[in-house]
Amino acid sequence: MRLSTLFFTLISCLFGLVKSFEFQIPIRQPEVTVEDELYSATQQWLQSEAQAMSCAKCISLLQMVKNLAYMSEGMFMATGVRICRRLSQVDTDVCIGVVKEQAPVFRKVIKTMTVSGREGHLLCASVLNSCPYPDIEPHNITFPKAKPDPLPEVYNKKASGRTFSVLHLSDWHVDPEYEPGTEAFCSKPLCCRPAYTDFTNITKPASIWGEYSCDTPITLLESMLQFIPQVAPELSFGILTGDIPPHEVWATLPVLKTQMIHDNSYSMLHRHFDSSDLVNAMLYPSVGNHEAAPTNMFPVKTSQIPIEEERKYLRLHWLYHSLAQSWRGWLTHDTALTIEEDSASYATRPRAGLKLISLNTNFCYNMNWWLYEHPMEKDPNGVLEWLITQLQDSEDRGERVWITGHIAPGDDSCFHDYSNYFHQIVERYSPHVITGQFYGHTHKDEYHVFYRDNNQTAENAISMAYVGPSITPFDYVNPGFRLYHVDAETFEVVDSITFIADLDQADTWITGPNWHVEYTARDAYNSSFAPLHDTTSPLTPAWWHNVSVSMEEDPDVMFDKYWKYRAKSSPYVSECDEECRASVICGIRAGKSEQRCDYDPDVLPGGINNKKRRPIEEPTCGLHLQGATTRYAKQYEQYQEQQQQQER
Repeated sequence: MRLSTLFFTLISCLFGLVKSFEFQIPIRQPEVTVEDELYSATQQWLQSEAQAMSCAKCISLLQMVKNLAYMSEGMFMATGVRICRRLSQVDTDVCIGVVKEQAPVFRKVIKTMTVSGREGHLLCASVLNSCPYPDIEPHNITFPKAKPDPLPEVYNKKASGRTFSVLHLSDWHVDPEYEPGTEAFCSKPLCCRPAYTDFTNITKPASIWGEYSCDTPITLLESMLQFIPQVAPELSFGILTGDIPPHEVWATLPVLKTQMIHDNSYSMLHRHFDSSDLVNAMLYPSVGNHEAAPTNMFPVKTSQIPIEEERKYLRLHWLYHSLAQSWRGWLTHDTALTIEEDSASYATRPRAGLKLISLNTNFCYNMNWWLYEHPMEKDPNGVLEWLITQLQDSEDRGERVWITGHIAPGDDSCFHDYSNYFHQIVERYSPHVITGQFYGHTHKDEYHVFYRDNNQTAENAISMAYVGPSITPFDYVNPGFRLYHVDAETFEVVDSITFIADLDQADTWITGPNWHVEYTARDAYNSSFAPLHDTTSPLTPAWWHNVSVSMEEDPDVMFDKYWKYRAKSSPYVSECDEECRASVICGIRAGKSEQRCDYDPDVLPGGINNKKRRPIEEPTCGLHLQGATTRYAKQYEQYQEQQQQQER
């Protein structure tokens, strides 16, 4: 079994590492015994080939850690430090930092978990890829009213042919410490910083505009914001689907540090969006998993927050208050209040006849440790119930609705149960009320189709989720953003246009990034399998389903095109063989995450679902701990060779 960075994150988080304990606690014989047992169990688990053995070892390892969590804090910490060092997979500072931030929550949660039951299997399945995914716990969502049949006349309107423009930004990930000329390949997960640079031996100096192994410099953001009015001079409004801070997951505290990144970023956005000479439009943000400090940690109202005064920040009151303040001017005073009260979910009306509902999707995220607390909630913080209320209100008014958020319900990091419950809501209110969904998180340019009655045909396609490309180039994708042309009557997307800058050409840029249209959906995917008969017809869920069919029927053209655009034409896009193609197309048709095909069948005893995750590639967001020289070893070696040739 391959050692994944997510695994090492969890193993580290299981122990309350604190830097001050690193060398001060003497090794006593009982501690050595516990350490050796845990280290041995970890190694056995990593070497397990069969899924049944891998799952059993994972559960056994979690049980050992749960037992350790009841022992003294000092022993817990010291054992964790020594195991961390013995595994030798992650930079010491990163290991210590991420555990110092994540451990208070995980140590609290694991004590409540039924490790040998559903919670343990869910964690081992969804995060560590070791167990089959547990079956979904049946839960039939109830609605205030039945779906109207026939539909009210207001929902029978046809596309008008008149359009307006909407901007989609996602995964901002600004790095205030980015500095040109610093090392792009360092031992930390995030590079291009003076603190992580040996100035006597730089393999690749960071450009002024960004690097593929680093987060977004302010220069790149300013360039993009200045370019947007050139291509969208009469923008109706914009959406920002989450993730403002950088991927510095080991150093998000104190919270003031993360809050200042939010404040400064939104000040920049206000300068551009609120100025009649610049973007000049309203912006409606959503909250991402990196908004929190510590990263990913969004407690529910029933979470058992540590009572210590110095741990009050875990409640995230500071975050919700900060976002409410930063989003003022784009949202009304009353809406800003609901952000603090409803965990950053809100509803607003950007245009007459259209409601925009922004959801905090971190309550379906498998890296949010609070969600594993026993008993696990089916609707954390009542977000789904609140969503139903908003949708019913819109149906009663004859409105259309857009749903925005950070993590798409079809993403493999969204719990199957939550995604299933969400999908029931989409089925009830689609296609007449919900006319679009918009997310981010993956850093890729993607989409998902939702279907009626699990029937994956064009006739039963009922809703579309557009997953927006990231601004950050982190993890070897080009920076990008989207522009939608939207029908003014039905609020359906008529065209989706992706803009990118070719970061591999940064050294040749004279006046700044070469922002340009990468593709338009109408031009790229119009085919005999998915025809568009006129220039104003909407890109319906049925049409997008047929686009996925064209990828199956003509993979060398249609799928390869999608695969290229998915990474925003990055020169480092990986190859995708026949098995990979089938899995990607299956993911496109997975409006709910349980429908994904990146699972291997392997029957296990005990009535557990026989699916095991087989991801196409490592997820980009969450907790990345491997250093750039390891994570991007191939590119690192290439640059080293180039450097050596230049020195000869």
